[in-house]
Amino acid sequence: MRPIGKRLKSAILIDESNAIHQLHDMGITGIRSWKKFYQVVEDYLKANYGDKMLTDYNFYGTLPPKQLDETKYNNRYKFLEALKHDGINVYRGECYFQDNRYVEKGIDLLIGLDLVEFAFYKYEYVVVFSGDADFVPAVERAKKNGTLVLALLGREKAAFHLRNIVDVVIDLEMIIDQLEPDTLIRKS
Repeated sequence: MRPIGKRLKSAILIDESNAIHQLHDMGITGIRSWKKFYQVVEDYLKANYGDKMLTDYNFYGTLPPKQLDETKYNNRYKFLEALKHDGINVYRGECYFQDNRYVEKGIDLLIGLDLVEFAFYKYEYVVVFSGDADFVPAVERAKKNGTLVLALLGREKAAFHLRNIVDVVIDLEMIIDQLEPDTLIRKS
C-alpha cells in the first residue's frame, strides 16, 4: 500500500516498431500527437493508481542509414526531434539495411536497461508498449525491485510470455478509444 500524499513516479516506454505493428493491426497507420497518446496512458495510471504522479515519456526508435535514403533519414530525424520538443525522451538504436530490409538493433536492450534502471530508482509504475518477449528478464528484475510493470497490448496481440509476466495488461483499444479521432491516422 502506498503512503497517502506520496508523489508517485512512473515511466511509459514505447518501442516504436512494435507499437506501430500493433497499431497497423488495428487499421491505424500513425499517431499525429504522441504526446497526447502518452497523456492518455498517464491518465489511466492516475485514475487507477493515484493522481499525484510524475511520469517520464520515453520513445525508442531508429534512424535509417543516411547514405541509403537521405530524404527518409531527414524526415525521421525531424520526427524524433519533434518528439523531444514535446518533452518526450528519445533513445535511438542502430539501423542498417540487410537482405532487402531495414534491421533495427539495440532497441530491446535500451528498453530493458531503462526498465531495470527505473525500478532501481524506485519508480512505482512502468508501462511498456511492446509485445516483445525479450523484455521478460527485465520485467522480472523490475518487479523484484518493487515496481509494478504494465504492458500496453492490443487484444489480438499474442505476446504470451509478456502477458504472463507483467502485473497488469492495459487494453490498447481502450487507450485508442480515449484519443481524439483526429489524433489517429487511419488506413484509407
